[in-house]
Amino acid sequence: MFVYFTRGGRSIIAIRKIHSNRSSNQLKGFRSRYSQIGIDIGSARIKMIQLCHKRGRLCLHCKTISPTPAETFSNGLLVNPDGLSKELARLKEKYRWHKNRINLCLGPQAFYLRRVRLPKMKAKEISKAMFWEVEKHFPLPAADAVFDFCPADSFTAEEKQTSDYLLAAVAKDTADKYTAAAAKAGFFSASLDIQPLALFRSLKGSNTGQESRLPEKKALRVILDTGFKHSIILITGGNQYLYYRSIKTGIDHFCRALLQGGETDYRSAYRKLYEKSPLEGKNLLSAADMFASKIGQSIAYWADQSECPETALYSMEFCGGGAFIPGLASHIEKKLSLKRFLYNPLSPITGSSLNKQPEIYREETLFPAAYGLALRGWFK
Repeated sequence: MFVYFTRGGRSIIAIRKIHSNRSSNQLKGFRSRYSQIGIDIGSARIKMIQLCHKRGRLCLHCKTISPTPAETFSNGLLVNPDGLSKELARLKEKYRWHKNRINLCLGPQAFYLRRVRLPKMKAKEISKAMFWEVEKHFPLPAADAVFDFCPADSFTAEEKQTSDYLLAAVAKDTADKYTAAAAKAGFFSASLDIQPLALFRSLKGSNTGQESRLPEKKALRVILDTGFKHSIILITGGNQYLYYRSIKTGIDHFCRALLQGGETDYRSAYRKLYEKSPLEGKNLLSAADMFASKIGQSIAYWADQSECPETALYSMEFCGGGAFIPGLASHIEKKLSLKRFLYNPLSPITGSSLNKQPEIYREETLFPAAYGLALRGWFK
């Protein structure tokens, strides 16, 4: 959503509409041969990817994954930009990226996102109204925030005298830390995006065959991206963004549950987490139940707000490092009665397969947000 950069010391925000009625196989025009570099900086790993096209076909130019330097984040906020900058500079030097333009991603703790409803008004009036909406909904002064908005589909077909918008904001100081760290590493930050919209954008550039497995092409899709510190639930339908929720549960949560259960150190807990044994055998059933309950509550809230029955949801697509915790996806499938699939948008591009190339395939499920960032602004 954000396009954030400076010109003469002045912060600039450009509005971008995230919705499109075009399906992924209709995205044929490219603005350049190479995409910008998508960089998803997580609590545990940095994911970088750049795409190119050959005769109108999406191809992978370069990708890498690297551990995030220790103590880079505190409570999801960037506190060590110098350490991050050194690692980004190392990755820039080591790999053959085309140019240095990047799209960066903000995690849930760094931004605020809210759906707001306003009366019908002129474009100039909307911009002014959003300034006061930031003051109204977010715990930071609008003068100290970088914010942006775009039209959003209404949950319900109400009167046509109002319009829905997605409004996002981030503290200027937070935004500056990201762009300054990237600049020090030799990158030019073309945009700052937010993680749920980067994840949503990855759906538009992929053709995983998931649509053909659903009862209807317009069926709702639920994506669960389980990261190290938190998980994201994204609901889309008919190529439209509908709902997002962040849950403060991730791989770290399950590792700490193992430590409470008797594991001696964090590394051994992490190794045990991925051992092929039932959740019950690792004493993780209670933690998994709680996680499934949080997911179910989030979906129930969306269903209530949208007046859409939960039975309209057919499946859940898993990605992120938590997707391969043995038994977790099947446990959530059973608890929520949602058929499980793995979401890997890179599979059609790289030809990876869980059966033939399991390690590569598993790594690629960490890249949906970075992939969505690389796609940003590339198609005509």
